[in-house]
Amino acid sequence: MAYNEPTRKESTKGDSKDPIILVQSFVATGHTVPLLQITQHLIQRGFDIYYLGGTQFRQAIEATGAKFIPFIGLCDVWTDDWMSKYGFGSDLDIMPSIMRVQVATLPSSLESLRRALSILRDREPDREVIIVSEIAIAAGLAALRLGAPLPDGYTKPPKSLGINIVPPLWTSVDFNDFWLDIPYDPNRDRKLNVLMAKLAREGIHKEAWDSMNHALEMCSVFKPMETLFGDHAKMIDHRAWDITFACHDKTLQMCIPSLEYPISDWPPNFAFGGTLPPKAWHTPEFVFPDWFDRVRENSAKDVTSSSRRKIVAVAQGTLAIDWENVLIPTIQGLAGREDILVIAILCIKGATLEGRLPGPVPDNTIVVDYFPYDAVIEHADVFVSNGSYGVFSHCVAHGVPMVLSGRTEDKIALGMRGEYAGFAFNLGMEQQTPEAFARGVDTILSDPKYKTRAMQLRAEAEKFDALGTVERELRALF
Repeated sequence: MAYNEPTRKESTKGDSKDPIILVQSFVATGHTVPLLQITQHLIQRGFDIYYLGGTQFRQAIEATGAKFIPFIGLCDVWTDDWMSKYGFGSDLDIMPSIMRVQVATLPSSLESLRRALSILRDREPDREVIIVSEIAIAAGLAALRLGAPLPDGYTKPPKSLGINIVPPLWTSVDFNDFWLDIPYDPNRDRKLNVLMAKLAREGIHKEAWDSMNHALEMCSVFKPMETLFGDHAKMIDHRAWDITFACHDKTLQMCIPSLEYPISDWPPNFAFGGTLPPKAWHTPEFVFPDWFDRVRENSAKDVTSSSRRKIVAVAQGTLAIDWENVLIPTIQGLAGREDILVIAILCIKGATLEGRLPGPVPDNTIVVDYFPYDAVIEHADVFVSNGSYGVFSHCVAHGVPMVLSGRTEDKIALGMRGEYAGFAFNLGMEQQTPEAFARGVDTILSDPKYKTRAMQLRAEAEKFDALGTVERELRALF
């Protein structure tokens, strides 16, 4: 596989002369939580960190030890204001609909970033600032790279390290799936890939491209977006979102190479960052619910015991929460199975399935409103999901195989990658029946190749050392 190796540089504790680190992440749980984990690690390693984030995450951000700076405008409240009106599309409209929120939040994310940089310059005028930016919020930084006015006290945009926790946002001449269920084909003619990209730019992605250009012009940016792509822009027509991938001094894709297609034309700033390890979720204050005793008692039994149930966890994350898509049909498909214990996590505090099931919750099912993924995955034999990058990474880190069935955002693309990597059974992007989810679970449980592959990926992730890689790449920018 052709890809850029991470920079190898020894990590050392910081001091007061080191740069200030400004972290920022898109205002959504799945985009913020990984950056909180990275932030906590960097603070423990001695970095001085400010965090530009959503006001709803202030308490969690400050709990890491970072100094909080709030976003202002739509980028802080988009889930309430924009999402409630427009929502995300499906099928061919997945990428264009995601780009609409990127365009809508660009002015406020740029102004928030400029404001944060001004605050840091006023507080410590003699110290350099380096930005660690989650990719989904990086359009404002891309605007600065393309010539948007800098805040007072800066003569050039700060250096930046991009952190990507969704499938790569890069248009390749080798392969493009447009986040759809297009299987990877290493033998597909490059000319066809180039043609598909051209047709997409002129068709389904034209509105997003033109709208991003217009939004950039409103921010006083008049350089073409292609400037960020270098000579690669002569090879293929890029999507607008690619600017958030290409605008950094270094961009880390937060997975191991085995989870991604072998692309030969990554941008020169690209490297794999590794899959983030399990988080330290078990604090002294954490109180296990009573139902968790059933899980522990089951796991304590010998794996060959006929009384030991297989544990199937199921969750849909925090955005795509129509539980009719995955969670409810999984419960229905496995109802009454004495060999299986289902743990269904709703991922919303206070939520219930009251009135959503045709009858009572099956005896072999535990429904919980909100609970740490890692606490359950440690005991799970299979995890059923619509395919958020977070739970995808959690399962790799624990060596747990998956059943995937996603229809929105990046979830279709993750289903395809899980299948490609060999540790997941992918049901595809169509709405599936209870019987289909049961078939997926039984396939994983009856064929040891999935567990074997999951454990191989876990070993690769542990060897890669994602947090150490992020630290090394950050220090390489000093």
